[in-house]
Amino acid sequence: MNFFKRNILIGLCSLLTVSPMITSCVDDFAVGDPFLEKQPGIDVTLDTIFSKAQYAEMFLWETYKYLNNGHSQYYCMNSVMTEALSDIVHSVLGWGDVVNYYYTGMHSETGNGNWIRDKFAFIDGNNRKGIWDTVRRCWIFIENIDRVPDMDEANKARLKAEAKLIIATRYYDALCNLGGLPLIDHVYQTGEDYTGGYLSAIQGEGEFVLGRATVEQTAIFIDNLLQQVIDEPAIPFAVSNYISEGGRLTKGGAYGMRAKLWMFVASPLFNDVQPYRQYDEIPIFPAGLGDDIDPLLRVWLGEQKPELWDKCVKACKAFFDANAAAGNPYALVQPQGTTENDYRRAFRSAYYARETTEKIIEVRGENNGNSDGEYLKEWGSNVPGNVSHSGAHAPTVEWFNMFPWANGMNFDGQRLYNTPNTENIDIFANRDPRLYESMLVPQKRLDEKWNTYQNKTIDSWIGGDLITGNWWFTSGYIAHGFGEFKFVLDYHDYADERYVWGYLRMAEMHLIYAEALAQTGMYADAIKEVDKVRARVGLPSLGVNTALDLNNKEVLINEILRERACELGMENCRIYDLIRYKRSDIFCSPLHRMNIYAKDAQTGEKTNIPFSQMNGVWPNFIYDTEEITSYPRSWWKGNWDNKWYLSPIGRSEINKDYGLSQNPGW
Repeated sequence: MNFFKRNILIGLCSLLTVSPMITSCVDDFAVGDPFLEKQPGIDVTLDTIFSKAQYAEMFLWETYKYLNNGHSQYYCMNSVMTEALSDIVHSVLGWGDVVNYYYTGMHSETGNGNWIRDKFAFIDGNNRKGIWDTVRRCWIFIENIDRVPDMDEANKARLKAEAKLIIATRYYDALCNLGGLPLIDHVYQTGEDYTGGYLSAIQGEGEFVLGRATVEQTAIFIDNLLQQVIDEPAIPFAVSNYISEGGRLTKGGAYGMRAKLWMFVASPLFNDVQPYRQYDEIPIFPAGLGDDIDPLLRVWLGEQKPELWDKCVKACKAFFDANAAAGNPYALVQPQGTTENDYRRAFRSAYYARETTEKIIEVRGENNGNSDGEYLKEWGSNVPGNVSHSGAHAPTVEWFNMFPWANGMNFDGQRLYNTPNTENIDIFANRDPRLYESMLVPQKRLDEKWNTYQNKTIDSWIGGDLITGNWWFTSGYIAHGFGEFKFVLDYHDYADERYVWGYLRMAEMHLIYAEALAQTGMYADAIKEVDKVRARVGLPSLGVNTALDLNNKEVLINEILRERACELGMENCRIYDLIRYKRSDIFCSPLHRMNIYAKDAQTGEKTNIPFSQMNGVWPNFIYDTEEITSYPRSWWKGNWDNKWYLSPIGRSEINKDYGLSQNPGW
């Protein structure tokens, strides 16, 4: 059984159509619009679902679709990825709500819950997949799977563990965007008011937390769920048969999520001597639901706790030790040779393809009228395929500058910007292979050939054929001088690889470990972890940059974050790196575009001649950069507020009086 086969999903959709148990509201009170509801006839429906192993499995497979997928329009701001709030890409998609609500500074607490506005949905309105629908489905499954008559106990235990890991991922996503959360540890029934949940995530065990939990309590709640998965013998460390089980959650995923969790919690957003922002007015809580706790503890740890980085180091080591004990089923995808194409292919397989050792947690695409979730088609609900040609994720000069030279040295070509480039240095040649896999640039390769795009030479300079003769480019695809390539690829060239969203992959694990080691003073070990990721694309050690003081924690952390942008850019990691390090300086700095000009071979002046008229001679270039003026961000004009680090919680949700408080500034 391939558990994501389309016919199974269709069958489950039919089953749920009979009983829309999570789509309509009959109660006056609910956590998240549908969370606590109970439908007429639900007991009969549950009897049906859990009367047969196949039906119960189908219910869980459908719930897998609720995992965070950065390519699904249901997790994007009207089809724009969250990275468009960072410095690596800037959106010029006029109807995208990153432009209309975030760039304008008009986003408010009334927007969270509407699928086209906030970067994370607290509730599940308008098809936007928030946290509570997923959590409810998982607890329904956990509480009912034991009564399935034709399923053995080991399989029941494994499936329960998978459901707990799904809950943990959704709580993690919510924690990163909202801070502390109500702890939901079971399915709520009609008439049962929410007061709180058990920190252990097990009914009746350990500490009971009223109302909205603190950041630390929420992290412990997630950690306890992960520990339960790790302790469950029935769930494997990794799937043994990808054909039949590819995409299923594993014990390895729980180990990895623990490291990812404590990396975020240990970061300065939550873990600092001061909160990222004070309240303008102290929020009022319903009596007995957290009114005796400092509301700032929902978005701050209350002090700086350096020991949390030790916790992250320990979690990373536990993952790598367990992986080794299991025979290293998870490993960086390695190149098959030493050419630039070999390195690119390895990197592409790592971030894009299924059936590799790279993915620890992978999320599949969604089937719809135009795409079956197997390939990143141009149209359909998949993002960025259906909007990148309109400039939804136009790469910036800032991202371009992060990629080192092929010799491992940090890029220093900025000195050539807005000059005649009398040295005739080609800043597009001899770069980190990940650059060419991330964005489209006019590259002359080491073998004296030229990369192509849609069977055309990439003459994406002013006047080039690729720009003037291609409607994708004229409609915004190359809005800032570079086109998006990562995930989009060639639109017509999918390399026969089915795509997948890498929620957690091995490269990120090595970089999490590197960051935690650096934060705890183990600089040499941190560099070794970074070097493992760089070596995959033929780059030498980070240490070749002898001008950098890599024994300085701040310098080394900045280099690790730069490496994360090169490796994990467009995977919704850069934006959260900037958030967790409270980089208001970057959020407030205008981003830049580049006008690329080919030089006249005789005069050295700017020209607008396409490559087709250059007799096969690759030109020299002039690089003019300027601030981006299309849809500028209000933050660049001094309208920054630290409230933007976390999302607002919808006012209608707070007004339900089950202990929620608004985040500071909203």
